[in-house]
Amino acid sequence: MKDIATELGVSVALVSYVLNGKFTNRINVETAEKIRKLAKQHNYRPNQIAKSLKSSKTYTIGLIIADISNLFYSSIAHFIEEEANKQGYNVVFGSAYEDPERFASILDVFIAKQVDGLILAVPEGGEKYLERVKEVSLPFVVLDREFAELDRSMIVNIDNYGASKVVVEHFQQQGFTKTAAIALKTNLKHLQARKEGFMETSSQALGLREPLFYEVLEKDLEQEIERIILHAVQVEKVDSLYFFTNRIAMAGLAVLARFDIAVPEQVAVVCFDEADAYKIFKREITYVQQPLKEMSQMAVQKILNPEIRKLKKIFQTKLIVKESTNQIIDNEKL
Repeated sequence: MKDIATELGVSVALVSYVLNGKFTNRINVETAEKIRKLAKQHNYRPNQIAKSLKSSKTYTIGLIIADISNLFYSSIAHFIEEEANKQGYNVVFGSAYEDPERFASILDVFIAKQVDGLILAVPEGGEKYLERVKEVSLPFVVLDREFAELDRSMIVNIDNYGASKVVVEHFQQQGFTKTAAIALKTNLKHLQARKEGFMETSSQALGLREPLFYEVLEKDLEQEIERIILHAVQVEKVDSLYFFTNRIAMAGLAVLARFDIAVPEQVAVVCFDEADAYKIFKREITYVQQPLKEMSQMAVQKILNPEIRKLKKIFQTKLIVKESTNQIIDNEKL
């Protein structure tokens, strides 16, 4: 900026105002144009470190997701980056792969880089590390996860109980009387709420004393899901299956195709989340749609706007009914 100012015979402050878009209505249009033209010739780029020191901001948001290979989180990351860019911020990513120690390590890096806020999908066991964020008074929100010690305003999530309630009631409305659910074995609160919604609604709506609920470990997922589905369909004679996550859904649909189990003739299917891969299945799949874009926008806005940060909101899902069952049902209409 000094070189530009010297060459044009103007002050460094004036050059700074033009290049940073300040006081534009007070600056001579021709002078401003000369400054921009010369800056372009000199390949001028703003010094981000200097700008950060002056403004106490880095204009970056740190995003730690549970697992980048999960379609849900890759979609969320896309929408968060899109919203942050609109607000003049960049996003730096990290994937914890559901490992609390890896989560803590990435967290330390982001804090050291002085990001302006954090959006966190905290892995099971990683909630204890949130104290590090509180110690430095860094704005943060927890995405897709819930912890009892956190105020509702710090969480961006869906009504998991209600989502399962809608699924079970839809099966009932379509005449299915024996539903089984398959989920990951976990203590995460949001998935426990999803489980409670299924168990309680199945007991009430379908009159089942002991609803069929199966849990699998991530490391044995494919083999366990094959065993569970064959047992559920052939032995328990279930007529409907509810896959709790898209990861389970992908494995479950593969088993149904491999063993020629007709959908929905032999067993109806509902999957949580949508995925392009569902389209290659013989029948269009009914799925629970999460408002990913709206959730992402809210997460970014909570970081940047203290007033929005105070809001407490639980997002509703929508059941998109396709060939594997039938119509569109919105939680809010029930």
